Amino acid sequence: MSSKYANHSDFLSRGPYAQFVVKKKSAGHYPVRMFRTVQPAGDFSDPAQPDVLLYKILRSEARTVRDHGAGRVCHRFRRGDFDLQGPGIANEVEAEGSHDIIDFVLPIEAVRDVLGDSLPGSNGDFGRLHAAPFRDAFLEQLCMKLWRESDTGNPNGHLFAEGALISIIALLSKLGNQASPADSKAARVLAPRVLEVIEDFVETNLDRNLSNADLACLANLPPLHFARAFKADTNHTPHQYVLSRRIARAQELLAAGNMPLSDIAYACGFASQSHMTDVFRQKLGVSPGRYRKEVRG
Repeated sequence: MSSKYANHSDFLSRGPYAQFVVKKKSAGHYPVRMFRTVQPAGDFSDPAQPDVLLYKILRSEARTVRDHGAGRVCHRFRRGDFDLQGPGIANEVEAEGSHDIIDFVLPIEAVRDVLGDSLPGSNGDFGRLHAAPFRDAFLEQLCMKLWRESDTGNPNGHLFAEGALISIIALLSKLGNQASPADSKAARVLAPRVLEVIEDFVETNLDRNLSNADLACLANLPPLHFARAFKADTNHTPHQYVLSRRIARAQELLAAGNMPLSDIAYACGFASQSHMTDVFRQKLGVSPGRYRKEVRG
C-alpha cells in the first residue's frame, strides 16, 4: 500500500478507500476522527500510520484474515467486536465478505498524555491488545456514545468528547494489561470440535505444504498461541502431528499396492522420495522400500 498519506484520516479521506466512507465525524480538542465505512469483500490492508486505530464492528458477513503485527489471525467478526491497530505498524486484512465498521482514530499525542511515557500501553499497542479481536461492553457504550454525541450539536460536545477519549484510552490500557484470553490456561485448551476440524483439514490436505499459520487460522488464534494450545492438548507440536500423519498415510499406501515410492512421497506431502526415506529411517528405523516388503510378507 502507498505510504504517501500522513495518517489514517488522510488515507480514508483521500486514499483508495474513500469511496467506501459513508459518514465521517470529528470531536474533541485533539480531535478524535471517526469514519463509518461499508466495504465489500477484498484486500483492505492499511499502511503504517502514527495514531492508534480502534475498529468497531457493526456488521460482518464472512471470515476475515488479519495481521496487525502480532501474527495472522482468522476471525469471523460479530457485531460488538473491536480490533486495534497500533501506531507505526502496517496491517494486512483480507475480508471474504462485506463489512460495516466505524474507525476511531485515537491521536497518539492523547494516548501519551493520558498514560505517560513510563506507563504500560504508552507505546500504543496496549499490551498486545492488537494481537486478536476482543469485546468489552463498557468500551462499546463509550464508543457509540461518542459517535452519536458528535451529531447532537451540544455546546459541551467537545468537553464530552475529551472525557470519552480519556476514558477509552484508560479502558484500553486496563484491557491490555489484563491476561489475554489467548494466554489464559483455559484458552490453551482447544475445543474438541476445533481439534476435529484441524484433524480433518490435515487428512484432506496432506499433499500440501501445511504451515502452523494455516492450522492456527482454523482455530482463530495467533500462530504462537495456537502452537502452545495444540501442544497442551495433544503433547505434539503442530509440525510433529502433521509429520506423523504423513508417515501414517505413506504406510497405508505402501501396504496397499505397488504405487511408485516417488508418487507416495508427493501424495503424502514429503518434499521428495529421499525426504520420505530419511523420515522413515529416523522414525521407523527402516526405509520405505524395506517397510513395504516387511508388511506385505
